[in-house]
Amino acid sequence: MIRRPPTQIPMTDMDVQQVRDAIARQKAEAAAAQQGEPATPAQATASTALPQPYHHPDEAKKKRDGMTRNERLGLR
Repeated sequence: MIRRPPTQIPMTDMDVQQVRDAIARQKAEAAAAQQGEPATPAQATASTALPQPYHHPDEAKKKRDGMTRNERLGLR
């Protein structure tokens, strides 16, 4: 197999800063999770919100199994 040199993707200082910010945010969220506190106000409201209904994947499979091939393709 012939290997070629990898294509270089130019990065600006702004790209590097975005990566650093993302890593810092992940570390802060991990530290907050260990302490049991939400890291952001959005996470605080999300934890008090009502849970979303559970979607059972077998329901969609049963519905799909009951359809003919043409119905699944939208031909009918």
